[in-house]
Amino acid sequence: MERLDRAAAKAVASLIDAQPMSDGKLALAWRVAAGAALARQVQVCWCPDGTIEARVLHSEWLQVVRRARPMLHERLRHLLGPDAARRLKIDGD
Repeated sequence: MERLDRAAAKAVASLIDAQPMSDGKLALAWRVAAGAALARQVQVCWCPDGTIEARVLHSEWLQVVRRARPMLHERLRHLLGPDAARRLKIDGD
């Protein structure tokens, strides 16, 4: 039996895989990768070189996002592909 969060991530990845990169695709991937609460605290944008820039909206969330960076980056790579998510840059990096 597969965990629900992994099954959901696989389903989302298969749905968005063929779509071109867009703000909507990134927003959906970010929400799945980060979860609803954390996703609301961060604005993300995609750069053509594969960098995802994350701007934390409230300073009290900055350390949380930085600690979660390895997990978030891996999830984004899985959802968007390794070329689309080469780097996750967080405020001040």
